[in-house]
Amino acid sequence: MSSEEKLAAKVSTKASDVASDIGSFIRSQRETAHVSMRQLAERSGVSNPYLSQVERGLRKPSADELSQIAKALRGSAE
Repeated sequence: MSSEEKLAAKVSTKASDVASDIGSFIRSQRETAHVSMRQLAERSGVSNPYLSQVERGLRKPSADELSQIAKALRGSAE
């Protein structure tokens, strides 16, 4: 494996770790707020399957999607 391939593998792994960390954080905040995944999906305008993939670290949400999810979580905490 060349040094470029090794670097690409590390970057890919880091991106995967970030997605997983974001998903874990969203899940913990959702559970703390006692909100179901379906409720959060409805409140944030994100589909339930997509939100599930985000929480499992399989998808990386855009900044807009993160903002929508955060607003929905804040609203449920109030």
